[in-house]
Amino acid sequence: MNKNYIWKFFILFFLQIARQGFSQIGGNQSFSFLNIPSNPVTLALGGMNVSYTNKDINVLFQNPALLDTTLHNLLAVNYIPYFAGINYTTAAYGRSFKKNIVALGVQSVNYGNFQLTDAAGNILGQFTANDVALTLSSARTQGNITFGGSIKYVSSVIESYSAVALLLDFGAIFKHPTQALTLGISAKNIGALLKAYTPFDNSNIPFDVQAGISFKPKYMPVRFSFTAHHLYQYDIAYLDKTIIKKDFNGNVIENKVGIADKIARHFVIGTEILLNKNFHALIGYNHLRAAELSQQNISGFSGFSLGFLIHTKLLDFSYGYSGYNTAGNLNSFGLVCDLNRIIK
Repeated sequence: MNKNYIWKFFILFFLQIARQGFSQIGGNQSFSFLNIPSNPVTLALGGMNVSYTNKDINVLFQNPALLDTTLHNLLAVNYIPYFAGINYTTAAYGRSFKKNIVALGVQSVNYGNFQLTDAAGNILGQFTANDVALTLSSARTQGNITFGGSIKYVSSVIESYSAVALLLDFGAIFKHPTQALTLGISAKNIGALLKAYTPFDNSNIPFDVQAGISFKPKYMPVRFSFTAHHLYQYDIAYLDKTIIKKDFNGNVIENKVGIADKIARHFVIGTEILLNKNFHALIGYNHLRAAELSQQNISGFSGFSLGFLIHTKLLDFSYGYSGYNTAGNLNSFGLVCDLNRIIK
């Protein structure tokens, strides 16, 4: 490919990232379900990861560049019993064609049934609400670098109102040729609404730019991951001005977020402990979640997560648990089946 075309592509790509990024600041988001971790491993590692490589087709939801031909004919199904009786289900399948791999992914959220009433409160019946995202991904490796991309059709329906968006994900990873080291970057949800809930809806797409590193020290049975998110925006802290903080003497403390805390809110830490080849323990910490969902003067598990991965010849079973708030936490269950072995 001509190098001039490559440079033009990346210039246009990063200009689009800049435009998308600034459009999100201060706005409300539609399709926020795209930010929910799609599988137990991601959930247990802190909720975000664009550099973790394993034999898991679910990586297409995190960074399409993590796909490779070793994921041929893998099928994954994941389930998260979300808050308030909401059911979140995802599925993915991959197939390789020579040096390329193509993967399909589905994310589905069912919010259940609701009473339909008029302005006076009279019950008229029931209505449903659901969100769906269909993803087509592909990746190609050149040397130690892999480029990947996804196109997503996203739909949301609430009673008679609906919204539709067409979104793109782009990513790249670098795998060190001799060491267990991977660098990754991904720009997610670049696109626009094709149809809004109402003519006056100005909601924004949940755009994000993430970068990360995963590495395993040579003589340690541990793989570490560090992921940075919302790289296009420095201050992502949310401050509730109605909360009044006081010291032990009853004096009011200024409600603000310091520089170190603002920076820390961009980072997620994940650790995979390789106890043996068939069982891995997973631990994660998400500082943004810890800072914004923990309650004042109440210690809890907010921001922390853990889980495990059981690997067998035919399938992998994974479980993730993530602390959100004292009011409730998340569980996630997943299966990855190797159809190559099952069909034999």
